[in-house]
This record gives sequence, C-alpha cells and structure tokens, in this order.
Amino acid sequence: MRIRIRVLSHFSIALGFDESSFIVPEGITFGEMKETLIDRFSTFIRPIEIGMYANMRPEDDQYVLKDGDTIYIFPRSSTP
Repeated sequence: MRIRIRVLSHFSIALGFDESSFIVPEGITFGEMKETLIDRFSTFIRPIEIGMYANMRPEDDQYVLKDGDTIYIFPRSSTP
C-alpha cells in the first residue's frame, strides 16, 4: 500500500524534499505512521515541532490509513 507524504513550509528545506511516498503494510494506523516519520525525521527537525494531518485534517491515532492517503507534515506553529 502506498502513502503519500507532503512536507509543508520550511520543513521541506530541512528535509530536502516536499513530496514523497512510502510503501507501508496494510492496516497501519496514523499513530504508527507518525511514530515512524518522527523517528526518521528527528535528526533534522525537533519532534516537538512536527505536526501531522492525514488527508488535510487532524485524525485520531487509531485511524487506519488507506492506499493513496496523504500525510501532511508541517511546523506546529502553523496549520495547513
């Protein structure tokens, strides 16, 4: 299953990309994906600064991601 990742604001400069995709297992939750992304990006961005939405809206961590969903990563000081 493929999940799109969109990086907004100055985070795209810090991470070196503004859009990518990941192959993830069926049944992965938004919370699990957030943990994975925070672990991956915490070298470049302090985790406390990272905000994330699924499909341009806040979702519960138990939301089960679907093929083609998009996760937006943005600074907590701004809202997409």
